[in-house]
Amino acid sequence: MITLKAHYGAAIETAIGKAKAMRDRATVAASDGAEVYAHPHREGIAWGVTDQTGVNLLRGIRRPDGADEAVS
Repeated sequence: MITLKAHYGAAIETAIGKAKAMRDRATVAASDGAEVYAHPHREGIAWGVTDQTGVNLLRGIRRPDGADEAVS
């Protein structure tokens, strides 16, 4: 069984990379139409996945050491 994080992994990494580079909120469209977003946060880069109806499917914080925390 594939996890949501694995399913959206490439889009999450792209959004995080854009947010780091721009130092601002970045969004990426996933292949299924979900919106993947990332933005600077005091503890790293906050990121999440929102489906087409606006329901948040997944979220977390990428810490400076590269680990994700508070993934839900």
